[in-house]
Amino acid sequence: MLDRQQLETFATVLDCQHFRKAAAVLHISPGAVSQRVKNLESAVGATLLLREPTVMPTHAGEAILRYIMAVRLLEEEAFRIIKPGKFPPVNIAVAVNADSLATWFEPVSWELAVQHIGLEILVDDQDHTVTALVRGDVKGCISTQREPRTGFQADFAGGMRYRCVATPEFVETHLPKGMTLPGILDVPAILFDRKDAIHDKFLSTFFRVDVARYRKHYFPSPTALLNAILNGLGYGLVPEMQIGALLESGELVELTPGHSLLLELYWHHWESEPEPLAKITTLVMEHARRSLVQEIHAAGAGN
Repeated sequence: MLDRQQLETFATVLDCQHFRKAAAVLHISPGAVSQRVKNLESAVGATLLLREPTVMPTHAGEAILRYIMAVRLLEEEAFRIIKPGKFPPVNIAVAVNADSLATWFEPVSWELAVQHIGLEILVDDQDHTVTALVRGDVKGCISTQREPRTGFQADFAGGMRYRCVATPEFVETHLPKGMTLPGILDVPAILFDRKDAIHDKFLSTFFRVDVARYRKHYFPSPTALLNAILNGLGYGLVPEMQIGALLESGELVELTPGHSLLLELYWHHWESEPEPLAKITTLVMEHARRSLVQEIHAAGAGN
């Protein structure tokens, strides 16, 4: 049986990412914090923390962290069953890319928020959300990574299709010959932020060559990005489900008809999930299967 005091100390060190800060939170000396972590490492027979350059869990540490979180969740669930209404909601964080949150994941968050949990949504690029899951910052995440890390499971959620669009006026002024090289190099593209690799991926598949140096504007909000395109500041890639009506009305036109980008998304979560995490996974996957493209190979990324 692992020592609960040592486990909670280990988790606090990871939360604070610092031994002295953890000591202040726990109201004990830094030496006592270090000793508890060493005793826990001795008990499990493995190094649990990388102490330099920053405090991070090892693979064994990740497994212990998931164990601690599972114990906490099971304990809170048991208390709620024994004394319903006497305990505060369980706090659960998930990591989602901004485009998913602005479209299909938004109704998921509404359903989660009305359950007996305290919901926190961390927004990050879909290529980087798994890091937050492995660190223990979140209990599940939407990611483009197909392969799960050890101790986790990755379920295919579906494909999100992006269309390359601009206003008719912008096309007439800046791209009268369409999407050509080197024509687009001095035409402003609207991207989400510096982590946003979607535009580079789209250009490389369309032109069959890497295109790295081109003008870029960054608008780190799905709404702000779309509004920038609508106001003629540039062209960009926008989720199809966000712009259907705008394409139908002619406010936006597609620059590359027949060529879109289909981004595969996966829901990463623990292999063994206590409640209420299992319910969250079920809810996420139900919404994803209704909203996202499921037949990826039949649909094709270039269609």
